[in-house]
Amino acid sequence: MKLRFSILAILLLLLTACKVELYRDLPQDEANHMVALLRLNNIDASNDIDPKTGMATLMIDENKFINAVALLRQNGFPKPKYMSIEDLFPSGQLVTSPAQEDAKISYLKEQQLERTLSNLEGVISARVSIAESTQSDEFQVKEEKSASVYIKYSPQANLTTQENQIKSLIQNAVPGLSYDRITLFIQAANYGYQSAPPVKNDNEWAKLIAKIEYNKVPIVIGLGMLLLLCMFGFFWLRRK
Repeated sequence: MKLRFSILAILLLLLTACKVELYRDLPQDEANHMVALLRLNNIDASNDIDPKTGMATLMIDENKFINAVALLRQNGFPKPKYMSIEDLFPSGQLVTSPAQEDAKISYLKEQQLERTLSNLEGVISARVSIAESTQSDEFQVKEEKSASVYIKYSPQANLTTQENQIKSLIQNAVPGLSYDRITLFIQAANYGYQSAPPVKNDNEWAKLIAKIEYNKVPIVIGLGMLLLLCMFGFFWLRRK
């Protein structure tokens, strides 16, 4: 009986040893979305919740590490961390200069626009930079306010047909910004995710072989399991 429990424990240890940490300190809802996306694409994944912080650690199959990273990046995960107004203007902070206050407000506006653009279907990441109007003296021509926007999007989406809507969104969000002063550059991502090859043979054994080949299960695990089965058979025969 003890031998059987030992064999089961070793087998469980060998199977769980395939999982590796991919990301940590993730919000639980974001981690759940990532796990769902990975599992939909035949990549085994789970999240471990830290009871102290409530944050999640994403665990995946070691053999799918490269595909998991590419797939998540292709879908905009993990999401960037944005600063809130409480972060920029914490309570009890000493009064700063008007120039510093204006810089913080401008940065907060950029963050809000980046968050909004990142929520558009197909957008992986977005960066917004707003240049305020400047005039050093009364004799200099006043430089109008402008904005530069960079968007990286998933190859499955086509944002080139939405350039006018995106520029209008930026214009309406920034007071005093002219439409023709908005520079927009969008780029399709080129990540190397490859989905699992389809199995054409209906034979169940052929499907199992194809799955093992695709997952590239480490040879050492297979040999270890075979060795344990041989040991179990040897001791069972001796007891007989």
